[in-house]
Amino acid sequence: MSDDQSGPKRARAEEDGSERTPKQSKTEEVSDEKTFTPFAIRRGKGTRGKVVSAITNYYRLKMDQHVNIFQYEVNVKEQGSSEFEDDKLGLSKGIKLDVMKALENKLGTARFAFNPAPTLVSPFKLKDPESGTEVEEMSLIVDVPKPNEKRKRNFEVMLRLTREDNVRKVLDEYQRGGDGVVWNNLIHLLTSLNVVFHCEPLQRMDASRGPWHYTTMRSIEISRASEIYRAFTQSVKLAERGLVLNFNSGAAVFYKQMMLSAFLETLPINMRAFQTADENEAKKVNDLLVKLKLKVTFPHTHKEGKGKKRQPETVKGLAFDKAGRRLLCARDVTFFNKNGERLQSKLRYVAKEKNGGMRTETIDLDSVLLALSELHDKNPHKTTQVDKVREWFESLAKQEDGKVEIDDILHKICPPTRMTDYFRDTYNINLLPKVPIIWTGTKKKPSYHYLLHAQLAAGQRKNKVDSHETEQMILKTSEEPRQRLELIDGLKHQVARFDKDPVVEAFKLELSRDMIVVDDARILEPPRIETTPGQFVRFQKRGEWDHRFTSLFCPVEELVAWGILVTDPFFIQADVDSFCKQMQTVCREKGIKMTQPHVKFVTNTRDLEGDLKRFVQDVSRNDKSARLIIVFKGPDNDSVRYSEIKRVCDCELGIPTTCVNSRKETTIFKPFYVKGIVFKINAKLGGYRCRDTTLKASVNWRVHLPFPDRTKTMVVGIDVSHPAPGSRQPSVFAITALMDPWGHRYRSRYRAQSRRVEVGTTDMEDMIEGLIEDFEQCTDGLPNAILVYRDGVSESQFQQVLATEVQAFRNVAAKLAAAHDQADVMPSITYIVAQKRNHARFFPTNDRDASGNGNFDAGLVVDTAIVNPRMFD
Repeated sequence: MSDDQSGPKRARAEEDGSERTPKQSKTEEVSDEKTFTPFAIRRGKGTRGKVVSAITNYYRLKMDQHVNIFQYEVNVKEQGSSEFEDDKLGLSKGIKLDVMKALENKLGTARFAFNPAPTLVSPFKLKDPESGTEVEEMSLIVDVPKPNEKRKRNFEVMLRLTREDNVRKVLDEYQRGGDGVVWNNLIHLLTSLNVVFHCEPLQRMDASRGPWHYTTMRSIEISRASEIYRAFTQSVKLAERGLVLNFNSGAAVFYKQMMLSAFLETLPINMRAFQTADENEAKKVNDLLVKLKLKVTFPHTHKEGKGKKRQPETVKGLAFDKAGRRLLCARDVTFFNKNGERLQSKLRYVAKEKNGGMRTETIDLDSVLLALSELHDKNPHKTTQVDKVREWFESLAKQEDGKVEIDDILHKICPPTRMTDYFRDTYNINLLPKVPIIWTGTKKKPSYHYLLHAQLAAGQRKNKVDSHETEQMILKTSEEPRQRLELIDGLKHQVARFDKDPVVEAFKLELSRDMIVVDDARILEPPRIETTPGQFVRFQKRGEWDHRFTSLFCPVEELVAWGILVTDPFFIQADVDSFCKQMQTVCREKGIKMTQPHVKFVTNTRDLEGDLKRFVQDVSRNDKSARLIIVFKGPDNDSVRYSEIKRVCDCELGIPTTCVNSRKETTIFKPFYVKGIVFKINAKLGGYRCRDTTLKASVNWRVHLPFPDRTKTMVVGIDVSHPAPGSRQPSVFAITALMDPWGHRYRSRYRAQSRRVEVGTTDMEDMIEGLIEDFEQCTDGLPNAILVYRDGVSESQFQQVLATEVQAFRNVAAKLAAAHDQADVMPSITYIVAQKRNHARFFPTNDRDASGNGNFDAGLVVDTAIVNPRMFD
């Protein structure tokens, strides 16, 4: 945070002693003044620093502020089902969008906006299509055509009006200030406008995921199986002079549209073993194919075969038998022709009728003959001899009641066709009999497909990107600032085309053609970083450190009882000697006494945990415990090995480790690389490199932050780590607090909590209490001020965080103050929300303000024009 209080959004809880609300649920809203924790209002703007002019990726948004915006809650269910569908029941995003399009045609009114939530936003109150009167609730039946079929699916749509916002009223009330209702009204208005701008791109673009919309224009190939799609995103914000639209470009890796056989050849698998149903190779392929979307085609024609056009289907995995033990191959799959399917349906229907309407899997002889006679009436040219049916029935194993399994008699009357025979007879294609089969659909009604006749569908984003693809993506998408500026403007005018968007036009919205220019942006001076008493870091033009003149402010006295463990078979003893020699030179320069390490080579890492524990015992000799382990590992994408090293040494044994990628032959032995390793080792062993004297801090804790009357300030950081999409692992809530004025000593607490939940855990008060007690031990007193940096909170969650997490700090501070007979002394609490994903970009208007790479120098501050008029943007 700069000296003039510009920077991240800052929400400060006023210490007025008013009653606070209990913790709220994730979806609960703050709707009255008693539950509203007021935000700190910015009292002015910063003045320090060099004034520069910056072009931003924001556009002014004009709209008729007399317009009312109506927001509807939408519930959808397929006609005939008992309850409305939700996400767990599996209505896909595509079906929801189709339903909303059909609803628009049903109502026959002007365009409105919607998303797959589904949420509906309209510039007018919806009317009942039958009576023509405005209603707040209605239920309609809409027809959605099945792809390439004459039949339609019928859905019941329930609409309920939830909000009505007048644009001018909401903006005026926020400008004047107000309670939680005013803040919530603004958030709902901005959310509705974002739905408007995302509606048309969601239906028109090649792919959409979250707030991003992807296009194949200017796509870039980075490997045989993947390519880069360009993307854009936009969001509506409230700025000093009204509404603005932030528009930004991006990129992501997608699968190429190609035959699955060609795709498998690009993977590190043994295709020969896989085509003979090898279980190990099949497991690798199964993990890669799950949730991919495929289209069935034929490799020699790239056509989709006879009948209706096939839509992409989601792969559920490789097919196994009913017991789930044996992998199914092409020779194992059988199916019924159309006559067999009709007979199967008829047998099940007749058996159900004979069983009093209850479904059954067994059938008697009379029912079989009845089903056949009804089918023959419709198809008189097809007959089956009664005597032959009786003979088949008698040959089957019977139940106690004299009935047989429906599937057994069905196989006798109409034997199923093998997949290999069907393709040979119908398409003159000989399938490899041992190639595994993939399945789609549901467990009750699966569809089996020959794996080598499938094609990857277009528009599928790749979730797991390897290191090579990451490197290529960075290389291919790196652009000069001016090129990036032209790309963003080109995507806005040529791809997004908001000026021709019918939904945007229906809401009477208009975007400026040119980007907003901020004429009073500022570049602050670099901080004063002291490396040794009286000596400060020299900064280069772009704000980078000049490492040639840096030293350690507080180096560790000596580096003893440490070791080097080598798990890379290509890293030999001569390499270790060269590294140690370079490290000895650097340690001598920095004032660290270094002893010779204990070195061990491990070629087989199957028992990595045991190897690490035994190595630590070898290093802990002469009554000295091991202090540090350096591990030279192989490729940098070996995340499993890295996590195992950190778990065993850092978490279980309490010994700090440093992992070095031994494959970086060009840099691993150079002084600047070894110097960076020494700096990390020094910090992990208790030393520190430098201290920031910009805030005029001293060892007596007189830290001149925004609290000139405070003597002890506790700086806290809070974040939540969420699991990967699709994972069932919990989220982890963590708090870290500094224990000294220089930021070199810290303590941490973490807890697991519900998956994908952002706001603090129920154990938060216990975590805070432990950290404050640690702070008291280190500083001989309770903090007089608590400065909290909170990461990962969106604007819609501000009130929830203030009502729960700030209240937790208040409760703990009051409890500890009372325990120390200081109940009348409460620390001030400042909550600063650091938002990284704001998609804001800044480009120099004048070349003289740009550095060598075309960007601004470090320290740019923008606190006017595009920022919130009341908060600390």
